[in-house]
Amino acid sequence: MRRRSWGWLATGGLGGLLLWANWQEPNLHDYPMPVGVGALQVSGVQPGAQATALQTQLAKLPGITACTISADAHAVAFTYHPDVVTPTQVRQIVAHSFRVREYVAPPTPVVGPQCPVPQGYITALERLRFALNLRRFFITI
Repeated sequence: MRRRSWGWLATGGLGGLLLWANWQEPNLHDYPMPVGVGALQVSGVQPGAQATALQTQLAKLPGITACTISADAHAVAFTYHPDVVTPTQVRQIVAHSFRVREYVAPPTPVVGPQCPVPQGYITALERLRFALNLRRFFITI
């Protein structure tokens, strides 16, 4: 009795996986650093020079990509790279000069159809496709 070799299946599966990954040109903008959004309620910020100084101070922090201050609404909104800085660190920096509270958005109900596949699975598949896409090495910008 002769044993069957499953090597052809593994080779065919790997070839199919590489074909799937390289079928389309890669989107090189798909995987920038992740960005988070944070918001704080800040009491005591005066419009004008004080708000501008706080905005400049926060914009200079490593990991902060954008910052907006509304002195009238007593709010600070910022986007950040979670690998570099955390909202707690930003809150501590602002708390040196002002009274700060975490902004908690009111819950909004989700309406409409939802994808039955968890977003993490979709992201993992897209990252796998990007990693196996060999065409990205031959693109010149």
